[in-house]
Formats: sequence, C-alpha cells, structure tokens
Amino acid sequence: MKTVIAVLVLTFTISSQAQNYRKIVPFKYQSKWGIVDSLNHEIAKPEYTSLHVFNDFLYVEFDGKDLYNLKTGEKQKAPGIYINTIEVDGEKYHIFNTAAHTILVNFEKKETIHLTEKYKYIKTIPLYNHQDKKVNTLVIGVFDNHEVKLLKNDKNLTPISSTKFTDEAVETIEKRNKFIGFAYRDKGYFVFYNHDLKIIKKIKTLPKSKDDYEFFTSDVLNKLPVIYGEENASIGCLNCASIWDNSWDLNTFLGDSPEESNYYITKENRDYFLKNNLDANFKIEVDSNLYDYEESYEMININSTNSSFFCDSRIVKTPHILFPEKYLK
Repeated sequence: MKTVIAVLVLTFTISSQAQNYRKIVPFKYQSKWGIVDSLNHEIAKPEYTSLHVFNDFLYVEFDGKDLYNLKTGEKQKAPGIYINTIEVDGEKYHIFNTAAHTILVNFEKKETIHLTEKYKYIKTIPLYNHQDKKVNTLVIGVFDNHEVKLLKNDKNLTPISSTKFTDEAVETIEKRNKFIGFAYRDKGYFVFYNHDLKIIKKIKTLPKSKDDYEFFTSDVLNKLPVIYGEENASIGCLNCASIWDNSWDLNTFLGDSPEESNYYITKENRDYFLKNNLDANFKIEVDSNLYDYEESYEMININSTNSSFFCDSRIVKTPHILFPEKYLK
C-alpha cells in the first residue's frame, strides 16, 4: 500500500511540475532578446533590447512594446515598461510606466488604473497591530530624483500627505522585526503614524549632536515605546537592501542530452561546455547566471556571443537547451 501511495505522489508531483512548464520562454542572442517555444522553434527574433519577466514567470515584457503570456503563448501590446507588482485591496496589480504616467494593471480582472503621478517604482510596507496581526499596508511611491510620496493602499493610491519627502526624511517604526508604524520629518516636526495610518504624535525636532542617530535624536528614540505603547518599539529600516548571489551550480544541469536534442553540457576541470552528440568538434564554453528582478531564475550564459537562455527546472524541462540551434552554428 505504501508503495502505491508513493508512486501516486511521485506521479502527481511530476504531472504538476509538467503543467508549470512554459509554452514559450525568452532567450538572448548578441545582447538582443527573442522568444523560443518548448520545441526550440523561434517564435520572435532577437530584436528586443530589454525584458522584464514577472508574476512567477507568467509574463514577459519587451522594450515597453510587447507583452507575452509564457504559459499560453499569447502576445499583446504592453501597457508600458514593467516596474514591479504590488497588492492593492488584496488584489495583485502590475505596475507599468509610460512616458507620462504610472499605470496599474490587473490582467485577470482586465482592469487598468491610471495614476496622476509617474513613479520610478512603488513598494509596500506591511503594518501590524499590537497582536502582531497584519492590518494595513503603507504604499511608497519613489520618484526618479529619489523623493518619495506616502500613499494609502487603495485603488487610487491616495496620498497620505501631499508632501514629497526625501528618502532620508521617512523611517519605519518596528517591534520585533514587524512594522507597527512610520514617521517623517516635516516643517520642524517629527510626525508619527500608527498601523491605521493615523497621526498619533507630533514632536518638535531639535538639533542633533554627532552621537545621535541619523534619523531621530536620542531623546526622541527613547520615547518610541511610549508613543506606540509597545515596550520593544524601535526605529526600523525603510531602505535596507537584500544581497543576491548571481550564480548557481551548473553541476545540476550535467547529464546525457535529452531525446529531443543533441546538445548537452559537460564539465572539464573547472569549466563547463556546451557540446553536440553529432559533432565532435562542437564545443562552446558556458557559465551560470541568475535572472534577478523581483524573483530569481537560473540561466546559462554563452559569453562568446553575449547570449543566454533560461534553464530553471521550475519553468522548463531540463536538461533541455531552449535556444535556437541556428544561433549556435
């Protein structure tokens, strides 16, 4: 009985994974991007200069002009250049920029929201109450000059304040690594907001000594537990950045060539090469890389032609080489 269950689980896992394979995927040749299908047929020539893959590798946008659904193969006009994705009122919206405005698009609901401002990007900060339950979201619109605007999490992204702040003038307040509010400096005051986006305190700013924290004076910092009614309330980190590794182990891609292809990857000493079963003289050096924009996906680079292709087992059947053969010759 256990064997039968194990086989069923394995079969379901393989079937589920196969359903996630993309019908088409991007590839790069001589610094230009194109599209290839799962049978290695070229769908779009490498003519695009930039791409953005998003929504769990479901969509790809090229040059702000064309948008492809990678599961269905459908092509449509891109709303603009893809920036990032946020949740608004519990719904997922993708953010695009045109020459003049920022646009929010929900493809599932076929809904488009045109904002009055143009942001470089938009990010969200989850806010928690005293019971550590997420109850709200602070939306931050960032402009090209690094100024920011504080916004509500509604479909109009209504401004909390009409002021555009420098990013050094806004900071989060946290409790045990969870954000419980935020504050900004404006017109000689620190203005404090809670998780309900309500002003709970204003304190006049004072000159800081060299030993004081960059954002708050020591005196104000010590008052945070009282202001927020939380013993562990402290200054957060609004602009902390994550550090990503831009490589992965190509050993996971080694093995015999698949039945549908004569190409495979092998290792010689410390280097990796793309080879062909039918041509003993064919040998191209390759290395690993990550496409890293919001999410990370494994790629293989062909440095001699500034080319690359996706090979992440979550989205393509490995060890397939999804790269048009004519560009390898």
